[in-house]
Amino acid sequence: MFRRPIFEKLLPRFRGPRQFLQVLAGPRQTGKTTLAQQILSTLDMPSHYATADAPVPREAAWLEEQWEVGRQLARNGAALLVVDEVQKILGWSETVKKLWDQDT
Repeated sequence: MFRRPIFEKLLPRFRGPRQFLQVLAGPRQTGKTTLAQQILSTLDMPSHYATADAPVPREAAWLEEQWEVGRQLARNGAALLVVDEVQKILGWSETVKKLWDQDT
């Protein structure tokens, strides 16, 4: 399967210590979801993929539920949480900041 050059730049970020949130941003239909799934399939760690792309808008509580799944996976070491289409969640950035700060 084709991998964009950005794949090789991102992979070490996910393998390293928890330091930053990683955001994949770009125009529609450019392979962001495919890239995230390639990263997930390559890493040897527990992971959870959730998408906010739904007919009914998701709320912050849904995001908090997904984050909790990630926390449970990370109880014994590193884990990766991918939230696709996070921008569709009302107040997502404030929620992510709060959750990130709680875990820091």
